[in-house]
Amino acid sequence: MNKSEAESHFEKYRKYLFDELGRLASYVRLYRRLNERKADRLKEMNIAPAFFSTTIDALFSAIVLWVDKLFGDRSERGLLNFLSFVEHNRKIFDIKELQRRKNYPDDHWMLQNRESVTFASIQQDRKRIAEFKPLKSFKLRRDKFQAHFDKEYFFDRNKLHKDAPLTWGDLEQVIQLGKEILNSYSADYDGNTHAVEPINAGDVDHLLNRLHLQIQKK
Repeated sequence: MNKSEAESHFEKYRKYLFDELGRLASYVRLYRRLNERKADRLKEMNIAPAFFSTTIDALFSAIVLWVDKLFGDRSERGLLNFLSFVEHNRKIFDIKELQRRKNYPDDHWMLQNRESVTFASIQQDRKRIAEFKPLKSFKLRRDKFQAHFDKEYFFDRNKLHKDAPLTWGDLEQVIQLGKEILNSYSADYDGNTHAVEPINAGDVDHLLNRLHLQIQKK
């Protein structure tokens, strides 16, 4: 593709990947908040246990699937494919192209001590993904349970938790990894970086606290 086509494709690719990363961040934020509120609002959740338990379970499945779609090596439009696009269109990330897009003067701070995107720097990001250990747990859960039932894990859920452990930190760090990689190339392209803001999980706090007050009044 020519430079104009590559630029247009990058801008769409960036937008949609940030959208999907934001969707994942929202799933994680709400999933964690609902689990945390079990400590002090379990009675309120048990007013509608089918809703809350099903929501928590569905959110976890969505988290596993979205991580695999964003980071999996079989995903046709995930971060690894994005890096392949960057590799084959490195010319649009040249420092001179950044200067042209933003009309920066030669002495602008954004142009100082800035290195162009190289094959080596792209390989480093591929390595960051490959070496992020929790992705193995996400993949195993996706392949063996969330997307397909593996007989071994279907009948032994404890083995699934043992073989594919995940922590709250893993869920937060996988979002951070995606954000850092996307923002690195976004900054090289036009100097813009993007926050990945999840939905307002405080909404569920408002709901549970209102229920708590109603119960106390009775």
